[in-house]
Amino acid sequence: MLENGKMKLLDRIKKLATLRFFLLFLILTIIVVVAMGNVTPQLLALSGGAPILDIRPGYTYADVEYLFTVLGEQGRQLYTTLQVLDLIFPLAYGMTMTLALTGVITRLFPEGHPMEKAVFIPILGMIFDYLENFAIAALIASFPNLSPLTVSAASVFTQLKWSFIILTVVLLVILAALVLIKKK
Repeated sequence: MLENGKMKLLDRIKKLATLRFFLLFLILTIIVVVAMGNVTPQLLALSGGAPILDIRPGYTYADVEYLFTVLGEQGRQLYTTLQVLDLIFPLAYGMTMTLALTGVITRLFPEGHPMEKAVFIPILGMIFDYLENFAIAALIASFPNLSPLTVSAASVFTQLKWSFIILTVVLLVILAALVLIKKK
């Protein structure tokens, strides 16, 4: 049953894998990156240069406690604003990467090839990004009463998000190179 559900989702993704939808999500990604780019420097200034949790490879309870303390109330409110923008960002970049990956995979492999399932890799990154965002929002809301379990979960979600994003980018580069080689 689960396999059938994956195939239906894969068919829907293939239908969306047009240049028009790819460009739509790419433009949305760029717009959100620019908007987030206006907030992030303010957070870095308030934190004394300590990076926000989302861009770290992982973090500890002490890291979160330190960051939220140095940010102060104003910084935590600003971080919450960034979290609102980050509700759009995973969908935007996740779909951009999914559609790009679908495009190169369909050019390289025949219908039904096991490699088609790789289009789910950026979707997993997107899911872990949302889980990370919800966990970070819960941490901000509960500060100074941080839950060690929530901190650990948020850090694991961040690590998984980055793992799937990096895997997607590496896969895209390799497969795009193969498409170019195949054209020659």
